[in-house]
This record gives sequence, structure tokens and C-alpha cells, in this order.
Amino acid sequence: MSDTNKAFTVAVASGKGGTGKTLVAVNLAVALARGGRDVVLADCDAEAPNDHLFFEADVRRSDVMVPLAQVDADACTACGACREACAYGAIRILGGNVIVFPELCHGCGACVTACPVGAMSEVGRRVGEVAGGPVTSIKGSGSLTLVTGTLDIGDVKAPDVIRAARSQTAGHDVVVLDAPPGVSCAAVASTRGADLLVLVTEPTPFGMHDLELAVRLGRELKIPMAVVINRAGTGSVDVEAWCEREGIPVVARIPFMREVAESYAAARLVADDVPEVAASIAAIVALMGRSEVVS
Repeated sequence: MSDTNKAFTVAVASGKGGTGKTLVAVNLAVALARGGRDVVLADCDAEAPNDHLFFEADVRRSDVMVPLAQVDADACTACGACREACAYGAIRILGGNVIVFPELCHGCGACVTACPVGAMSEVGRRVGEVAGGPVTSIKGSGSLTLVTGTLDIGDVKAPDVIRAARSQTAGHDVVVLDAPPGVSCAAVASTRGADLLVLVTEPTPFGMHDLELAVRLGRELKIPMAVVINRAGTGSVDVEAWCEREGIPVVARIPFMREVAESYAAARLVADDVPEVAASIAAIVALMGRSEVVS
């Protein structure tokens, strides 16, 4: 990590859920804060955020609002111009009435511009919330701030919540992004622009398959990558051999241990309880300190 004013952003991601991504992200953020860095941990897994379970923090909450097209039924002539202008199929004409499907509306404003009679406008609609504040339960020479994006139940606009959460990470030395699993739009919104992508996987066929997808995403976004193998020593897939062929460093191996599962299930910092995990987190911190990482 450089000492310039630009924050170093590391995204911790995985091709599938349940690989230990949050374990790595939480313990990495704490290690950096204890090491003297001013760190912000952003939980971008907006559909199932759980980083907050590991901390006590002074939290402030704010709504995430997005624009939504609405129709003035009295002024509307049902000419179809708004429907033709919508690239997302969010507008339909049913029974002579213009209907807007909020789950599909991207708030681009094209329908408002296209309407010849001014019947279309936009209103704000809540899709989730962002909570953030300093962590009070972690002591060290640095500081840790927690930001959590939470999508409202039944909504689908996770990328909007993620972007709102990331907008609150400015002004810190290091940004740690706990990304949602997979390679969907939410994963792209969480990882785009990161300086390092740490991919957490497991040595199983499912883990290997989804790691390949995650690596393709990292390469598409042109982010340097490193791999952490969780539950090392189990499974039947040689992840390390694949990573060597692909030129991606395996930066850490977290062994399959009962102590890890018990500590994590109790919402404790696993690196404090299990020396092998502490060593793995230290290896990631060391990689972040290098002037170059492998892309």
C-alpha cells in the first residue's frame, strides 16, 4: 500500500456463497486497523449482510432512494412513445393504460424525455438503506469504520444499494469491500475499480467452477487478483495447480479445522482464536504492501 492520498481498495469476493469470504474480509479489516491503518469495511452483500455481527459500532442510517417513472393518467394519451423509449422493458400498455414495472425501471429518464405531452415524471423510491459508523469494539493504533448496505426485502436493486454504500467509504486509507458471491451485476458493482481482488474458494468441484467464473470477471474488470483457499486439505480439486497455470498467486491457505468453524459461528474474530488464520490474514496484508500484484 502506498502512502499517497488515494485509498487502497481491496475487494474480497467469491464465485459462490459459503466459501469463507466474510471471514476473510472481516479479519483482514481488523488486522489492517490494528496495524495502524484508517480502514473502512463496506459490507456490499446487500441481500444478506452480516459483517455487523462481528462488531459494536456507532451507526447512522440513511435511505437509499432511486428514481422511478410515474404516469399522469389524466394527461397520458397512451401513444406508446415512453414504451418505445424504455430500453429495459419496464413500461407496458395494458387496456389502454400505461403501466410502469418498478422492478425493471432503471431511472434513466428516457421515458420522461420521450413523452410528447409531459405525462411522464420521476419520483423517489426507497430500495434499501446504508448504515455506517465507527467500530467501538476494536482497539488498535488505527481505526475501523463499518458501512453496511441492506436491500429492502422484495426489492431487486442491489447495485443501487451497493453504490450508495461505496459512496460512504471516502476519506480512509484502506477500503475493504465484502462483495456478494457470484458474478452478477451486484458483484460487478462491488468490485469495479478495486486495486486488488482477493478470491476466496474451496477445493471442491463447485468451488473450482465458480472460481473460474470469478477470475473471468476479475480479468474483464482488469483487477489484479490473488486466491485464498479455505478448508484447505479437503476436497478433490487441485486449486493450486490451476492457479499456477493461470498465473494467479495463492496468497493464503486456511485449513479445515473445527476451531475455525466454532469461532466463526460464535461471531468471534477467527484470527484471534486460530493462529493458522492469523497467518493467512498476515499474508494478505503483506501482498497488499507489495508494489505490484499479479493481474
